[in-house]
Amino acid sequence: MSRTIPRAYVTAAWNDNPVVAKDDAVKYCTALVKEGYLPLCPILAFDGIFPADVEDAHKRKREMTEDMLRRSRFLVICGDARNEEVRDDIAIARKAKVIVTTLNGVIGYV
Repeated sequence: MSRTIPRAYVTAAWNDNPVVAKDDAVKYCTALVKEGYLPLCPILAFDGIFPADVEDAHKRKREMTEDMLRRSRFLVICGDARNEEVRDDIAIARKAKVIVTTLNGVIGYV
């Protein structure tokens, strides 16, 4: 019998320091893996893929992250802070009928 691992798109008000942001992303994704989810995290997935000198890199990255979000079953909001990017992810998830929850709601502690 086949079981599909539920995809969980990971969003947060990421720190401006990329090292801190990646450390936080790894912590969040590890917690989700322990709970049986497949975390999809743009901070980790697209690290180093889009060089800053490419003209439309930000636009292309955003399109790809939106596609990942739409293909997920859950949007997991991590951390306490909310910014415009998190609010955009919530709006996209609701429109795409993706379940919106928090990391606390998934694992029950953090």
